[in-house]
Amino acid sequence: PVAPARPDWPRLVGESLKQNGVWHTHAKLLEARRVYPDDLSLRGYLEIVRNSIVRDFLAHPRGLQAVPKLSADFLTNFDRFNLNAQEGYLVSLIDGRLDVQKLMILSPFDPFTTIFILAKLQNERAILVP
Repeated sequence: PVAPARPDWPRLVGESLKQNGVWHTHAKLLEARRVYPDDLSLRGYLEIVRNSIVRDFLAHPRGLQAVPKLSADFLTNFDRFNLNAQEGYLVSLIDGRLDVQKLMILSPFDPFTTIFILAKLQNERAILVP
């Protein structure tokens, strides 16, 4: 089978970020990775978008001292959130008292992954960061 022509990632990613934001762009890049598993430039753009997501999360006025809380929607309807094992583990640590910095220490994942998962949980409205 002939591999499909490689897309113009810089243009596509730039347009998607402007029109749809980081989370939509992240989801589209994950889909594209299934079609172009060996495309290093696609992997690079995926990491750039992940970095943007983490940077945005850390831009919270309290930064690492922010204290995430489980959302009312999550507490009343948690089964609709379809969490993976990493997300479920991090949610189990959120007690409304631990700040992001302490969660990073308690998390078995590297700090970047921990923050990315927290950002994803916030985006999906499973947690709030007041």
